[in-house]
Amino acid sequence: MSTPIRLVVPDTGPLITLAKLGALDALLVFDDRVRLVLTDYVEFEATRRHQEFPDAQAIHAFLRDNAGRVEIERTGIGSNYKKLVLLKEQLAQSPELAAQLGIDLSAELDDPGELSIVQYIRDLIDRPPGTPALILAEDDYFLRPLSPLPSNAHVVSTRAFLNALPRLAALKDRPTLWTAVARWREAADAAGIVDRPAARLATTWEDTVHPDRAAEVVRALRRRHDL
Repeated sequence: MSTPIRLVVPDTGPLITLAKLGALDALLVFDDRVRLVLTDYVEFEATRRHQEFPDAQAIHAFLRDNAGRVEIERTGIGSNYKKLVLLKEQLAQSPELAAQLGIDLSAELDDPGELSIVQYIRDLIDRPPGTPALILAEDDYFLRPLSPLPSNAHVVSTRAFLNALPRLAALKDRPTLWTAVARWREAADAAGIVDRPAARLATTWEDTVHPDRAAEVVRALRRRHDL
């Protein structure tokens, strides 16, 4: 028997894609058994410039308006990396001090969003029988077949998720929703069509989708993007 899952967004990619489509509500097509989880660092990265960028503003408003459905999971990795990012921004105003401290301001941080979500999913294993998690992702780290993820993680790409919605909504006319993404993203195919069940648990996500909610999202996308 398959076990209902929690939906985890491990990086900003899916959030930005859905924000650009005007379709963040797609994250709410699941029935009430499914929890939507972001780690603290993903929230930080996706929303901290919401006063500057429309996508970040849309994500910030979505998380604010759906606080009852969306959980922000605090992680040690996320907390520490947030402090590092803010510290680097402060030091950027004083490059001489950064040089004295031996800090390379051009160095990139090592994918803190990915690290924070892996920590979170591994923690779920310790909650018997090992709560399954659906990872909605666009980053290759999660989508490649040999990704070193915990065995309770079911991985689906944003592309596979969006394109499944018309079928799950039981609509006669089933547009390919990813077409709307391909119109503005040259590397749209890079996201891939991935729907990989967890290795250790029997997992499902399609039968937790509420058909009426999915239909509403599909119809809105068709109108907005002429699909």
